Amino acid sequence: MNMKYVKRFLLVLLILFVFTLINFFVIRGHYEFRFMVDPDKTVNAFVSFDRDDILEITDIYVSKKNMFCVKVKAVGSGAVNMTVHYGDPEMEDETRKIRVTRLGIIYEEGYLGSVGNLMILRYEMAFLFLVTFINLFIALKKIKKINPYSYANMYYIGALVFAGVNLFFWLLSIVLSTNVWKDRLFMLFSEITSIFSRLPMILFPAVVIFSILLIISNIVLIKKEGFALHNMLGIGLGFVLTFMTVFTFFLYSLMDNIIDVHSYRGMHVELFFELAFFGILSYLESMLIGTIIGSLKAQRAIPDFDRDYMIILGCGLKKDGTVTPLLKGRADRAIWFAEKQKEKTGKDLVFVSSGGQGEDEAVPEAVAVKNYLLSCGVEEDRILTEEKSCSTYENMKFSKQVIQDNNKQQEPARIAFSTTDYHVFRSGHLANELGLNALGVGARTKWYFYMNAQIREFAANLNAQKIRHILNVTYIVVMLASMMALSYFYSIL
Repeated sequence: MNMKYVKRFLLVLLILFVFTLINFFVIRGHYEFRFMVDPDKTVNAFVSFDRDDILEITDIYVSKKNMFCVKVKAVGSGAVNMTVHYGDPEMEDETRKIRVTRLGIIYEEGYLGSVGNLMILRYEMAFLFLVTFINLFIALKKIKKINPYSYANMYYIGALVFAGVNLFFWLLSIVLSTNVWKDRLFMLFSEITSIFSRLPMILFPAVVIFSILLIISNIVLIKKEGFALHNMLGIGLGFVLTFMTVFTFFLYSLMDNIIDVHSYRGMHVELFFELAFFGILSYLESMLIGTIIGSLKAQRAIPDFDRDYMIILGCGLKKDGTVTPLLKGRADRAIWFAEKQKEKTGKDLVFVSSGGQGEDEAVPEAVAVKNYLLSCGVEEDRILTEEKSCSTYENMKFSKQVIQDNNKQQEPARIAFSTTDYHVFRSGHLANELGLNALGVGARTKWYFYMNAQIREFAANLNAQKIRHILNVTYIVVMLASMMALSYFYSIL
C-alpha cells in the first residue's frame, strides 16, 4: 500500500480521535431545557426533580427569544423526571422525562434530537470541509503539474466546487443563523443531510436553461451534420438532468401512493430516496462542472513559446481535396502560434501535418494541410507529413515517430499540437498516454458543435474514471442509508 495514503488515513484517525475527546468534554454533563411559554407567566415558576442525585440546576432565565430556559448539569446517571411548576392557575405544570448516561450525556426521552451543546460539532464540520477543500486544491495543483490533460483534473475541480459551495454555506449558517434549536441534534442532522441537496437547489435554474440549450444545440447539430448516436448526447443529458431535478420535487407525492410517508417509518424511507436522488444528481452536476471548467482551462492555455514542433491534427477534407473550415481553423491556429513564437523568441518551429486518406477523400489530410501551409507562405522544409493515421490516437502515435526520426538534437523535442478547442483536452490526454509530452492550442468552432462536444467530454470523463465514480456514488448512497437508519432507531428526526 502507498505510504502516502497510509499517512493520510492515520492523520484522519488522529483528527477524529482529537474531536472525540473534545466532544466528550464539551457535550457531556450539561444541557439546557427550553419551554415555549409566555415569559410574563413564569415569574413565580420553579423546577423540581423526583431525584436529587442525577441533575443539578445551574441557571434559570428568560432568553432573548422569550423562552423559559433551565440549565442543568449532570451529577450522576440514570432516569429522572423534571417538573416545571409555573405557579399560574391558567398553566399546567410540565414534566419531562430525562436520562443521563454513564458518560454524562443528557437527553430527553421522546423529544426529538434532544442532545444539546452541539455547536462544537458545527465548527468541526466547517473545519473538515476546509481541510477537504485545501487537500483537493493541493491534489489538483500536483496533478496539473504532472499532466494537465488528466481526467483526474476534472474530478478534482468538480470535487472542489462541491466542497467549496458547502463550506461557504456551512460557515454562513454558523455566522448568520438565529434558530434557537441550532445546538440540537435534529437541526445538525438536517443540515448535514442538506449537504447533498444544496448544489442541485442552487443550480436548478441554470440546469433548466443549460438543458434547453443542450437540446436546441443538438437539434441544430443533427440538421447541420446529420443524425448520429453521438450527436444525441446533449439531448439525452438535458432530459436526464431536468428529469432528476424535477423528479425529486415530486418524489414525496409519488411515494405517498406507495407507502404512508406521514408515518415515522415512511418519512425515513421517503427522505432516503429523496436524498439519494439529490446526492447522485449533485455528484453528476459537480463532475459536469469539473469537466466544463477543466476543458475550458485546457482550451485557453497557451504553451510556452519555445516549441520545436507543431502537430496539426486532421479532421476531414472537402470533395476537391482542400481543407474544410474546421481543418483550416486548426492550421490557422498553428500558423498564429508559430508567428507569435518567432516574434517573441526568434525561434522557428517545424509543422507536422497529420492525417491519412479516407475512402471518400481525394488526398491524405496531411497533404491537404501541407498545401494550405505552403499557400500561406510556410517554407516547405519546415513541414513534415504523417499520412497513415485514421484517428486522433494514431495522429499522435505516428506523429511522435515522425518527430523522433527528424529530431537531431540531444534534448527531447518540445512539442505543441493544434486542434479544435473542444478537442484539446482529449487530444492531450491521448498524447500523454503515448508518452508524448505535448501541449495544445485550440481553434474556435461553432456553438452547436461545441456544446455537444463538451457532453462527449463529460461522458469520456465518467468512462475514464468509472471505478472511482461508481465507488463514490455507492459511498454516498450507503452513507445516506446509514444516516437514515441512525435517525430511525435513535429518533433523531
